[in-house]
Amino acid sequence: MRYVIATLLLLTLTGCVVWYSNDLSHIGTPPNPNDPRQAGMLTPEVLRRILAGASDSLQEREMKGEIDDAKFHELMTEAANRLLDEVDIGRIPPKQAWEYGEIYITAQRWQDAKKALQIAVKAAKSDDRRVNDNLHLARVMAELNDVPGAIATARSTFDAPDGATAPILPATLLEIVKAGQGKGHDAELAALLEDAIKCEMRTIVDPKSKPGEDFLAARPFHIRHAWRKVVELYQSAGKIKEADAAEKRAEQMLSEQAGA
Repeated sequence: MRYVIATLLLLTLTGCVVWYSNDLSHIGTPPNPNDPRQAGMLTPEVLRRILAGASDSLQEREMKGEIDDAKFHELMTEAANRLLDEVDIGRIPPKQAWEYGEIYITAQRWQDAKKALQIAVKAAKSDDRRVNDNLHLARVMAELNDVPGAIATARSTFDAPDGATAPILPATLLEIVKAGQGKGHDAELAALLEDAIKCEMRTIVDPKSKPGEDFLAARPFHIRHAWRKVVELYQSAGKIKEADAAEKRAEQMLSEQAGA
């Protein structure tokens, strides 16, 4: 029964795609197919709205025990893929490329995500966009097994000012390293992650804001987790001396944090 429901959900999403892409909501004169302004490509806002509806429905099923977390992500990936089939990546507006890139990541369409994010990186006008778009691009490159390229791309964000470095450690630890581990570059990933920890340590946030408060509360956890991963990566690369040295640096930093 649950697979029937999932099929109906995907059919509904497909119907939404057809509805939007054919501009059936337009009242009056039918759209001119030769007018690029009326060509009907799904905008990021529409894609997010449809996917949010799918996510809500699937989360409700997950809470009821009808599907598990793995099935939730599988169905979300399928839904995102169906929607993105209607997007012409060659017509993506540069200012919206980062939004499409994030949706391509949801769909695990790594080559398309790379193309969109490369456009986004070139279009980035602020440190916030430059940092986030390059980190997403680095994760995608790691998924595509270009771990050296991913490391270089991630490192390009490490010169960001202190007020723009908050995303670096979480993205490096939870996305880039996760995607790149075990592909022959674990020692380089360990060094990358240790330098990302340094970025985390110098990050400045507004402690009176909710995001700033959340960041400061999570920072000790992220740093401890990251140091454990640094040691693990050196060990998996057969770099035992480096792993032992990293463990000592971790103990020193964590001790200093506890005494601060």
